Amino acid sequence: MEKSYLEKIQIHKENKLAGLHPGAKLWVVILYTVCTFILNSIHLTEVGLSLAVIPWFLVVLILCAASGAMKKCVKAFKAVAFIALVIFVVQTFIVPGGEVLWRFGILRICEKGLRTAISLSFMVMDIAGIFVWYFQTTSNKEIARALEESGMNYKAVYVFTSSLSMIDILSGNSKTIMNAQKARGVETEGNMIVRAKAFFPTLVPLILGAVIGSEERVLTLEARGFSMQCEKTHMFNLEKSGLESTVKIASVVVTILVIAGRVALWIL
Repeated sequence: MEKSYLEKIQIHKENKLAGLHPGAKLWVVILYTVCTFILNSIHLTEVGLSLAVIPWFLVVLILCAASGAMKKCVKAFKAVAFIALVIFVVQTFIVPGGEVLWRFGILRICEKGLRTAISLSFMVMDIAGIFVWYFQTTSNKEIARALEESGMNYKAVYVFTSSLSMIDILSGNSKTIMNAQKARGVETEGNMIVRAKAFFPTLVPLILGAVIGSEERVLTLEARGFSMQCEKTHMFNLEKSGLESTVKIASVVVTILVIAGRVALWIL
């Protein structure tokens, strides 16, 4: 039997963890972030390194694997890892202070620089990683519906979700323009200078396309009565996987254990 339109636009996820309500996922993200800051305050070794935040990233990897979204998250993880690596290198060799641990010519690693490098780089990895898991397992449509259910104004919800979707739209339009440039014989691959020469001319049609697209979206919204002050009809409804309570309790228990461990180390 053919499905109706309302049935087709619903999102059904077989994976229970990926199918969690966006509110439950946000609960996990917030508590994970809190635990990250707590673990970052634990200084180990004589130098006082925040080593506890390093294995903490394994929680993100476990969540991605259990949600069946590891392949989708790998590309984002590579970008996050590159940023964290740059922060680590810069902080290690630039920040002075404390005893010099290693020196080679003009390069040197000091205690403060190493502490700052490990703390900042893995804080970025952990916090950005958990947000990668959230957005890779939750569509913009689900986020918008969850925000409306929480009581947020529908106009603010639209601005937020359209900002998220605009990234994908501009990225797709940019690739289309670059492919058109290739078809015209314009060199778009090579060193940074060649890429820059090919990229900057694409900004004008990209920006103009975004402006025209925004005008079309405004007309579409007005045709659907977006600005009318009345009760809105929702055709898309969120589904719960059934693990929301379990995940919330588990995340709270882990957070309590992390806090208890930090207090115990502080007392001892």
